[in-house]
Amino acid sequence: MEDFIDETFASLDVYYPGSKRKRKATVEKPKVEIPTWSARGYVKIINGKEVEFFTIGALAGALGRPIITIRYWIEHGYLPTSTYKMPSVVDKNGDTRQGRWLYTRDMIDTAVDIFNRAGLFEEIRIDWQKHQRVTQDISVAWTNLLANQKNETTAN
Repeated sequence: MEDFIDETFASLDVYYPGSKRKRKATVEKPKVEIPTWSARGYVKIINGKEVEFFTIGALAGALGRPIITIRYWIEHGYLPTSTYKMPSVVDKNGDTRQGRWLYTRDMIDTAVDIFNRAGLFEEIRIDWQKHQRVTQDISVAWTNLLANQKNETTAN
């Protein structure tokens, strides 16, 4: 009985059900690697030194959150604003567009490290009342990074 069933349904992979028309061969599509946050940087020259910058999308990707969540956190003071911002631009309609906030690789790496130490990557929703120290740590770390960068540029 098993042979009869196997023979009956063997052609299902070859022909469309109830038809004599053969199915198209399936072609395996190559997997496209999604670029990580660090693949989309901008290089800008600040005080004669090349600095690699990333947008808020890269920060969101590194923290594993949507961009709108990062904007919400910045708006409500859970994450500090970046010290780097592109200048505002007037578009062709005469409207002023705010410049993008930019983050250095060190800023993003520091935020990721602090999130990791606080165990926030495992949490779906973050209760910022319990994690106020994270906000303070990121703010202090980013301030120190900026001070170190200024010291490096004045020393050169």
